[in-house]
Amino acid sequence: MKLFSKRLIKSNVHFTKPILSRAFNFSSSTTITVPEISVDYLIIGGGVVGLSIAERLSRRKGKSTLLVEKNSRLGEETSSRNSEIIHAGIYYPNDFLKTKLCIRGKDLLYSLLTSVSSIPFLRVGKWIVAQDNETEISYLRNLYNKSKELQVEVYFLSQKEIKLKEPYIHAKEVLDSPTTGIFDSHSLMNYLECKIEDQGGDIALKHKVINIVKSLQGNGYLIQIENDSSSLKIHSKNVINSAGLFSDKIANYLLPSTHHYKLYYVKGHYFCYRGDAKINHLIYPVPPKNLVNMGTHLTLDLSGRIRFGPDALYQDNPSDYSLNDARIDSFADAVKTYMPSIKKENLYPDYTGIRPKLQEPGGPFRDFIIKEEIDHDLEGFVNLVGIESPGLTSSLAIAEMVDEILLDK
Repeated sequence: MKLFSKRLIKSNVHFTKPILSRAFNFSSSTTITVPEISVDYLIIGGGVVGLSIAERLSRRKGKSTLLVEKNSRLGEETSSRNSEIIHAGIYYPNDFLKTKLCIRGKDLLYSLLTSVSSIPFLRVGKWIVAQDNETEISYLRNLYNKSKELQVEVYFLSQKEIKLKEPYIHAKEVLDSPTTGIFDSHSLMNYLECKIEDQGGDIALKHKVINIVKSLQGNGYLIQIENDSSSLKIHSKNVINSAGLFSDKIANYLLPSTHHYKLYYVKGHYFCYRGDAKINHLIYPVPPKNLVNMGTHLTLDLSGRIRFGPDALYQDNPSDYSLNDARIDSFADAVKTYMPSIKKENLYPDYTGIRPKLQEPGGPFRDFIIKEEIDHDLEGFVNLVGIESPGLTSSLAIAEMVDEILLDK
């Protein structure tokens, strides 16, 4: 792993001559005079989506790409604190980006995983289960019809098949999604990191963006980043904001106050299960109506270990990953509806994750925002806000979309 510094700048990321003769004042006391380096594409955020975008853009010959990440390692936040599931893309409205990019991303991801041996994965399939409840059964029927419209493979199971394939699972109806899978997201991020560097791109760890202004010369943006001991001034023709939990703050450096974005932070707990229950599929209950999450579902890791979660708790702090052991009771109650034999004493806390949601508490579910802010005279400034689930599955498709947005730039 390379820690970006002036000494490590490759030939395609160069120091600029003093091309700017006047100072650029930030809203804070910070002032940029002359940028120290200039790049064609600056990606903010080193999660799986930012890495996917940087990998895609670094393929462009004769163009320079720099990814900056405020943490000491890549993917430390949402990208490493999730269920590591390859979703089918059937939950959201057909015209949502979440649906289109998930389905496209799934195809791109499986294509990559089958061609690269360094990223473990399993196409285990997912069961969406309904109990003796007409509302839940009706939901499954509608989801089946919706999946057919989207041309995503699903099918119903008979009671005989349910009991034969998953004797520990109770359900009145089961909709099987065979294209759902699991994979090692950390291995994917390692792969993307290597590809970026092999293709001539640069990665700067422990560098936090503290402000952005539009260049007064009209040819891009001026970005100030800092680490523990110094700051660096960068000029970039294009800026891609993939800062995850902090993407609204990055966007709002440049957007007028009347069009600021607002993210909400939703913590999810994960609990593992020790015991002799053998489960072969991911098990999902029918989700709540507002899709704030997919319900407390059963997932498997690549070794077959059972894990439950996440739940959904809104909080104010985007950095509070504390784990509340008392959530075990609510987990056990939720899981018992489809796995009656569960023993609460066999549950133990694993980790938490935080999702960046545009959906306010009690509000309707919201789509991804992936937008070049041309409406605000910010050409080349692309915001990705509210990239939560299924962002991991969609990551390669999101990169493809951003590549198309910046096609001639």
